[in-house]
Amino acid sequence: MTNKNPTVFVFCALACEAKPLIEIWKLSKLQASEPFTSYGNSSRVVVISGIGKTAMAGAIGYTLARFTESQMPIMINFGIAGHALHPCGEAYLANKVTDSESGKRFYPQFSFSLPCATSNLTSSSQPELNYESDGLYDMEASAFYEMAVRFSSCELIHCLKIVSDNQQNPVTSFNEADVVNWCRRQLPTLDALLDKLQRLRQSLAVSDMSLYQQILDELHFSATNSAKLKTLLQRWQVLKGNESLRWRETNSRNGRELLAWLEKELDDSQFYL
Repeated sequence: MTNKNPTVFVFCALACEAKPLIEIWKLSKLQASEPFTSYGNSSRVVVISGIGKTAMAGAIGYTLARFTESQMPIMINFGIAGHALHPCGEAYLANKVTDSESGKRFYPQFSFSLPCATSNLTSSSQPELNYESDGLYDMEASAFYEMAVRFSSCELIHCLKIVSDNQQNPVTSFNEADVVNWCRRQLPTLDALLDKLQRLRQSLAVSDMSLYQQILDELHFSATNSAKLKTLLQRWQVLKGNESLRWRETNSRNGRELLAWLEKELDDSQFYL
């Protein structure tokens, strides 16, 4: 069993994407009755969400609600994606994530030297067969990013994708054994990314604990929402610096109302354009 405050969460849609991580990192399976299969150790948790945006969003919400003591976690969507021309097995960090249905666009922040090339990434509800644009395609990343920014800072949230299909090797020829091998070969890239993000995480400012305690003293928060408040205050400091948090002017009657206001203010800070 892992402890209550791991710093790294890796979300994979498929078991074959997660398999090399579980084996090489020597992770143990967590509780068998969980709705999402997950493995972990004292510092890392790998979660298998299942295919699709709804499944990914649910896996993130459930997992981070469970590990409420994990503050400013590093969150990675690791898995496969298609591209018209790129060779299978190559790895790319997403520099823009677009949801093909809603049109929302998310821009991961690179505050570190890159361990691999980057590409834009489009997420849709169905597998992409035509590769209409010069970019990657998957079915989870937009939901991953939109949900992940509720729990951590955007500088610590990234999508690392491995090309699994292209015009010469269509998604209909998908082979799990190939995916396992590609992911295993790109594990050094993932480890390099995590090393950079761990250093970045240590350098990020932590929230003003006196303000956090002051809010807790004046408004009622459940244990889960008090942890969420700390995360939102940390995100506020990262995104808005020394801008004053005029929380009393919101006239919030309880912790839930204040959290809703904080989330809206942070969502308006250009998480997507």
